[in-house]
Amino acid sequence: MTSRGAAYAAAVAAAVLWGGNFVAVRLALAHFDPYLLTALRFAFVAALIPIVGWPSKMPVKTLLLYSLCSGIGQYLLSTVAIQLGLSPGLAALLMQFQVFISLALSWMLLGESVRTTTIVGSVLGLAGLTGVLVTGGSKAPWLASAVCLLAAAGWAFANTTIKRSAESVIKLQCASGLICLPAIWLARELLLPGAPPALQALTQAPLAGWLPVAYVVVASFAVAQVLWGRAIGTVGVAATSPIALLIPVFGVALAWLLLDEQLSVQLLVASAVVLAGVAVHVLPMALKPAPVPRTRTA
Repeated sequence: MTSRGAAYAAAVAAAVLWGGNFVAVRLALAHFDPYLLTALRFAFVAALIPIVGWPSKMPVKTLLLYSLCSGIGQYLLSTVAIQLGLSPGLAALLMQFQVFISLALSWMLLGESVRTTTIVGSVLGLAGLTGVLVTGGSKAPWLASAVCLLAAAGWAFANTTIKRSAESVIKLQCASGLICLPAIWLARELLLPGAPPALQALTQAPLAGWLPVAYVVVASFAVAQVLWGRAIGTVGVAATSPIALLIPVFGVALAWLLLDEQLSVQLLVASAVVLAGVAVHVLPMALKPAPVPRTRTA
């Protein structure tokens, strides 16, 4: 296999792992509450700080904002949404709405231009989202869907923060995990007063509960990030980013295989419209030829 072929294979493998993350969260929630599960994820990534280093180039206020948007928004709220009854496959789909929210933020905050394909893709995405919410029924409760869209918004705000920083995503994720741990712990104490003590919940959890936790904190974070990073390093961001469209596809497929989750034809069609909207925006950028470097003349 050529280096480019290996890079694309790595990107697809990362998409599979990220799609499986939502199924693993559903399985883990049978044994851990969403706050404890998120705290376990953050404890793992925080432990990597001595290896990856601290994001010292980012101002403290910006780092705190990123931690709020990514840690509390993207990760905690998406886990809570699944705990509230949102289908893992649809959670993977709705999280892709961060693409459109990121576009709006880039336009408003960074002054980036908006292309015609972006407008068309956004209209398709909104139409598909409406279809998901209308036809989702018990697979997409309104409250759970709203929480998941808030999680997507948190992811989008985090992406906007990254665009303004020279720090690596790995450093930011690890620092965010450490910063968010106390907040997650406090939220668990306040919002789940009847929950068993954390140590008791951890010691009484069976192996069937720890295996999906291991997947969430290792496979869908560390392994997937490394694979995705290698793909970007070989073929570039534009060529790699469209492969992220496969994440909800794998999420739905794995939920069907592992959880026996059945989605109606109408819901699948609405989901396909959302993905089509994302594709209309992403693919033109990926297919755009790279600019030819200018040669100096004597």
